[in-house]
Amino acid sequence: MKKFQQIIGYKEIAAAVDLPINEICNLIDPKDLSELTFRYLEKNEILEVEDKVQSTLNDIALPKAGADRLDTWEQGWSEILVNIRSEGVTRKTLTPQYFHHNTFRYAGRYIQSETYDFEQNLFEIFRTIIVKKYLETAGHIVELGCGTGINLFLISKILKNTKLTACDWSEASQQIISHINLSLKEKIVPINLNLLTLKGWENIEINSTTAILTFHALEQLGANTELLIAAIVDAKPQICVHIEPIIELYDLRNEFDKKAHSYHIKRNYLKGFYSSLIRLENSGKIKLLKVKRTEFGSKFHEAYTIIVWKVV
Repeated sequence: MKKFQQIIGYKEIAAAVDLPINEICNLIDPKDLSELTFRYLEKNEILEVEDKVQSTLNDIALPKAGADRLDTWEQGWSEILVNIRSEGVTRKTLTPQYFHHNTFRYAGRYIQSETYDFEQNLFEIFRTIIVKKYLETAGHIVELGCGTGINLFLISKILKNTKLTACDWSEASQQIISHINLSLKEKIVPINLNLLTLKGWENIEINSTTAILTFHALEQLGANTELLIAAIVDAKPQICVHIEPIIELYDLRNEFDKKAHSYHIKRNYLKGFYSSLIRLENSGKIKLLKVKRTEFGSKFHEAYTIIVWKVV
């Protein structure tokens, strides 16, 4: 029987998000760390994972991010909608289908978690820290690519009096938000928005008290981010916060990172976004407040890099 003797505690979380331990202690509850137990994979298991990763990289039918995936997301969120209608609105029913793994990348090694809730629990910690650290002064939070609405569902429990807007290109997503509103007696504003064309952008209210938020949403844009970045800069929100896969931060001298980089390219995930932000900072138009690779992700890549910036 495998022993799960490793834990992610305050020290590890502080290192992942680049904040002092005492600040992390004030931002998250000890019970939030209680299920973050794991073990490092043994040599034979690592070889099996590497074979799986290489097989996936060789798969010519591997889906690519982009406009062609809209029907897939519509179908996926429609499945969530059916579950919500029968079982009600909960953290469990709102959890996207892809949170069902127990093998991950962490701090340069492959690990196996003790439970299948590990990723969702760790993500919730990252999200809570970001909300309390960067969003508490925002009068309005706009999530772009909100999917099932689970992020705003959980954020509404932390920031009880903050206006929330949920944007997604899926019509099923807007219906899910309506169910969340009925359940929580909240008024999260649902908006149909295509992040590639920005159709629907004109319906979003953005001003100097607005925070722009994305969690694993920009990855679907591939290299097509310039239109969105320009729109955000023109809108001049208070702050922008992202948890996304950032290809520029992989170290291609490292074989572990090279595999993630190759997978990122294979899936046509986010490219050029961080480089564009660097150029904007160099030209004096924005200020990057935090760029931190948490070094956590699926067995294939890392989708949990934190970027925080503002227009100046």
